[in-house]
Amino acid sequence: DSGDERTATWLELFFDLVFVFALTQVTAFMADELSWHGILRGALVMMLLWWAWTAYAWLANVASAEERPIQLAILAGMAAMFILALCSVPEAFDDLPGGLSGPVVLAVCYLLFRAMHLVMYLIISREDAGFRRQVLRFALSVAASSVLLLVASQFQGWPQTVLWMLALLADYVGTALGGFRGWRLPS
Repeated sequence: DSGDERTATWLELFFDLVFVFALTQVTAFMADELSWHGILRGALVMMLLWWAWTAYAWLANVASAEERPIQLAILAGMAAMFILALCSVPEAFDDLPGGLSGPVVLAVCYLLFRAMHLVMYLIISREDAGFRRQVLRFALSVAASSVLLLVASQFQGWPQTVLWMLALLADYVGTALGGFRGWRLPS
């Protein structure tokens, strides 16, 4: 036994449960929108959630969830994701009467969630200037996707759907265009 095995903390398990809840919300959203456009929109929300979850899952494998600053960032990110799932997924594209605008709340929660992701990266890269520079390049795609989601919140129909596609494209492709040279596991 190498002793390198690590088990998930209660916080990481609870974090995963928040994502499971978010996925059930997408399923309900798609069941209410039984059209090709509704299915496409549900897939876009699913892609947004998947991208966010995989980024945290990778990071959780290299960052210690026992470290207080990491715990606080995870909790803040989890709160943003829970609000996104609870309030925003059902209203991701069409705001219901009363309360805050669902599409705007989704965009802001996604930005906060991804910001906590960046905070965690900055914490683990604090002694690695190359890694930190890479994280800052990665921040550009997070900002671009969040701005596009905010802009999309002001539209309806196909223009809104296209802006969502551009937001995901900015997040997925922007990360790749930022390069992979500085990415490495902290020692």
